[in-house]
Amino acid sequence: MRPKPGDKSASHYAYTDLYDEIRHNFLIQYPPALVIGLGIAGVVAFMLVGFLGYRDPLEGSFTYTVFHQPWPLYLWFCALIIALQASVLRHRTLRRQMVMALTATIISMIIVGIIYFYNYDIGKFLQQVLNLIHLNLPQLGNNPWTYTIINFGVIIIFWLSTVRRWIRRAMGLPLHAGAYIGLEEDDDAENPDLRQLISGDLIAGAILTLLLSLIFTEGVINLFSGLLQTGVAVKPYALSLPGSCASTAGSCAPHSTLSFIDQIQTLIYLPLGLLILALGAVVSGLGKEVDADDPTSIFQRVIDELIDTIRAALNRRTGVAFNLALGLRTVAWPALVFLGVVGVAAASRGIQTYLHLQSDSITCRVNGHWSADLCGGGATLHAVQTQLNSLQQYQAAGLAIIAGVGAVLAIVFSLALLLFKWRVAENTLRFLGLVGFIVLLTFWIFSLALSGFNGLFSLTGLSSRVPFPQPGVTTIISAAALIIYGIYLLFRRARGKPASQSAPVAAGAPTGRQSGGS
Repeated sequence: MRPKPGDKSASHYAYTDLYDEIRHNFLIQYPPALVIGLGIAGVVAFMLVGFLGYRDPLEGSFTYTVFHQPWPLYLWFCALIIALQASVLRHRTLRRQMVMALTATIISMIIVGIIYFYNYDIGKFLQQVLNLIHLNLPQLGNNPWTYTIINFGVIIIFWLSTVRRWIRRAMGLPLHAGAYIGLEEDDDAENPDLRQLISGDLIAGAILTLLLSLIFTEGVINLFSGLLQTGVAVKPYALSLPGSCASTAGSCAPHSTLSFIDQIQTLIYLPLGLLILALGAVVSGLGKEVDADDPTSIFQRVIDELIDTIRAALNRRTGVAFNLALGLRTVAWPALVFLGVVGVAAASRGIQTYLHLQSDSITCRVNGHWSADLCGGGATLHAVQTQLNSLQQYQAAGLAIIAGVGAVLAIVFSLALLLFKWRVAENTLRFLGLVGFIVLLTFWIFSLALSGFNGLFSLTGLSSRVPFPQPGVTTIISAAALIIYGIYLLFRRARGKPASQSAPVAAGAPTGRQSGGS
């Protein structure tokens, strides 16, 4: 993969850009073999998830064991994440950031794959190992040391990064906040002075500890435990300082909980940050030269300086938002990568649920009547009926879409935080929007192809499952989008405007053949 060479507007491109916003042209082209390979792999993944892994007695023991979790789809989505990261960080000067991003992604894939999909199987194995040291998995999940280390580990990482930046700014050294991405204006980017940096970081620390105080509560931790299906119900004593509770069954003093301690830190950092921000503005305002003949000018200059300081605090490049992102960057970008991988895992499971229920709604019926024999027994039939009556197949599809969109946003913003460049998020999201639109216009073809395989397997007796019936909801939406967009182009052409103006590639822009392969 490489950016298109020979463009006169190359100086307007960042190394991370995937889309030319001036000429409305893609700046990167993937080898046809890669696109075809990913496309075929995606079709195979959907077929494996749709035809295999059903939770009923009709499913073979081997295929149930291997495919009862949607890992083929999960791995395919993770491959797309890696492809996106490699595309954004493709330039040779960003090799270190690429290694960091891919390492965080692969580690997240392993952790999520173990916890989210095979938590019970892996849990049994780990339990056997932990039994050797007389430790149980529920004990790890209800051990105060587990959450204490995580809570204060995050805070320590934040403050180590923060103090290092303060020292560098006091010494007159650059913060090295973001990577150079090939734009000259990056060299002129404003950096906050020491006063703004300290006040902004204190406010950022207050926001961080406030978030931690909300996270390390019984309800939130148990919510995450349920989403990851760990089987661990966290008790209140586990979210307190080690040794602060009399027993595991009794209640703990409120002042010993991690949430309370984080709230105290919030109420220390926030006032200090605001005081430094306000006092710095007052000192700066009083230091201005004033007109002796007009005493009101002192008031005016102080007010102006306060307003300027508040504006600086809210400025995207120098203010509190800048410092918050800068302070949380070390912790936030790998956390966003992890959330992105969790999102694709949730999307994979939602898609599997949707496809399986689509099939069950057909294969469990004979002439419109439910049949327990065809559905693997009365218990399985009752479960299928309950799910279909509550429209869980559509709920699963909707949750899969939401989780997928959330995963895309998490991965994109993780790259923006890693490089500390907002342009990365803007350009990448624009690129993904165009790619998503292309997929939307053509998805009905893939859906019909999968339905064709469905009919082939049914006629040849290879499978009785029907996960891709037609007309499907996704097929209808995709075909409708194509028709609506086609009508829109016809109207534009009828009004004398060339269709190319509304296409992703503008008139006069170099095409894929002109630019060569990547």
